[in-house]
Amino acid sequence: MSADQRVGRRLELWWRRRMVRLFAALLRGRDRLRTRYPATPRRPGPQRVLFLRPDRIGDMIVSTGVLRAIGSAPGVVLDVLASPANAPVLAHEPQVREVLVLDRSRWSHVWRIVREMRAKDYDVVVDCMPTAPSVTTLMLMLASGARRRVGTSGRGIDEIFSPATPSLPLEAHIVDHLALFVAPFRTDAALRDPRPVLVLRDDESAQAESVWNAARESAATTESRLRLLVNISAGKTSRRWPLASYAAVINSARTVTPDLQLCIMSAPHDRALGESLAATTQGRYVATHSLRDAFAVVSRANVLFTPDTSVAHAAAAFGVPTVDMLLTGKASQWGLYRAPGVNLESPDDSLQSLPASEAGAALQQVLTEVMLQQRRANVTSHPTAA
Repeated sequence: MSADQRVGRRLELWWRRRMVRLFAALLRGRDRLRTRYPATPRRPGPQRVLFLRPDRIGDMIVSTGVLRAIGSAPGVVLDVLASPANAPVLAHEPQVREVLVLDRSRWSHVWRIVREMRAKDYDVVVDCMPTAPSVTTLMLMLASGARRRVGTSGRGIDEIFSPATPSLPLEAHIVDHLALFVAPFRTDAALRDPRPVLVLRDDESAQAESVWNAARESAATTESRLRLLVNISAGKTSRRWPLASYAAVINSARTVTPDLQLCIMSAPHDRALGESLAATTQGRYVATHSLRDAFAVVSRANVLFTPDTSVAHAAAAFGVPTVDMLLTGKASQWGLYRAPGVNLESPDDSLQSLPASEAGAALQQVLTEVMLQQRRANVTSHPTAA
């Protein structure tokens, strides 16, 4: 980082701290006014809760188990404030009443959402940032007009929450951080399983099954039962991995199971790279037209190989064994959560430094475990063949 970049970073952090203090003070001031001038008593009915999550796709996926636990609590009706990118994650989620979509690029839309939040008269708003205060979420908490705010303690703004939940060490998994938000709404067994969960319609699953059936026709033999999905896209340049390394890992996978069904997936802007990799590895490129399409394809795979991205969190939600390639120091907080597979960390701050041999060995290990599970299941269902 250059000297100019360091100065810019310090200025950014200074501005952020000032903004956090400003909005925290505004929230405290609102609380004092409400104490002095009590508002009209709330309407009878269930507790109306708004969970703030207007950010990335992966952030929404890792929150889904927590959302389900809160939304299914007795006497709670749950809405979620989402971004245009991550709102589709909650399609068909039964415990979320409504998803409000905030497009921050359009001021007219921002004001419309603010008016809508105020009209819904929320009792509680939940801060989605458990590890560090966010200027955006503080602004949204203020704009929501909710009577109570739930957030994590230990970030210098405890006094604005009622309650401020206990905090965990920073290196704890993000799902465990988020799970602390469930306690103010329920204390039963739902607290013990905050794992992410995604819901697919039957037609979404059927469409994905047709994709994999087409891949079987491309396999060395149509008797192949093991489906390997390789995703090559990631949101940041530091998490991109060389195409040659992906090809080497796929070749190593075929030493374990030569007749695997191989599908390659990517973001739309990486389509040319995905098609090139599919051509060189005798796989099938999957052009997913929406986030929901991508989820469905992931759900029907047997094994996923991917850089750290929302696809890995989706696989964890479906219980698909995954080799997840992460940057150094990220696995404890952002790796697979209570899900089968292997977290791999790069030696430095770029996936470019992660050797293909190490990744290939991890994939071989996961493939072998899945094949053994398939054989055991086959023996169980056909005991006379044992």
